Amino acid sequence: QLGDAELLVGSLMIHLMEVATMNSHEIGQMEAERGQNWLLGQTVPVGCALEPTLVLLNHACDPTMIRVNIGVSTAGFASRNIRKGEEITDCYSWPFDITKYEDRSPDLLKKYKFQCGCIACKEKWVTFHDLPRSFNDVPDDKINFSPEDLPHVQGKMMNVQKLGSKINQLQQKDDFDGAMSLYGEFNAAIQQLMAPPHQFYVIARRSYASCLWVKYGNKIRRDNN
Repeated sequence: QLGDAELLVGSLMIHLMEVATMNSHEIGQMEAERGQNWLLGQTVPVGCALEPTLVLLNHACDPTMIRVNIGVSTAGFASRNIRKGEEITDCYSWPFDITKYEDRSPDLLKKYKFQCGCIACKEKWVTFHDLPRSFNDVPDDKINFSPEDLPHVQGKMMNVQKLGSKINQLQQKDDFDGAMSLYGEFNAAIQQLMAPPHQFYVIARRSYASCLWVKYGNKIRRDNN
């Protein structure tokens, strides 16, 4: 028979284990071989942590935030231009561009006990390789310009391509500050033409995340052998 003190300690242990299971965040580091460009490296998990502030954020499969581990701290960066009043969201599992709705939805329900209602789930956005990949692939309901804007559309398309090329050039020169300074403008240029989902949006988010990890995140070089 357990006494009152033992029952109290046991209940606290169970509570802490449940909190850890539901509210822990993965800790990662960027790894690359010696001499390899950091942009070719991969972010891999190395542990987990309880972070009281981050656990207050709700989930979305297309989150508005990117998490970067810096030493023993975690920093959150906007993953794109965020509208006034728009919620800041984290991603508890895999984002929509990596995992199909049919796989991630039941996983979220099983582990976190909620049915995700983000726009990526409501509209059942497909994964990256099945997304529209050019301007010609954009569905009519995702076009963000009117017939009156047609004379200017070509110029806006060229601006997107120009900014994307400039970002890539800066990354190749290891000028990650310069590249990151253009992502807001690049995102805004895409928004002038189309609404997500589109490969351009995903490429921008992934590329920006890589720059953030290279600039600020935990990194390690691995021996080639």
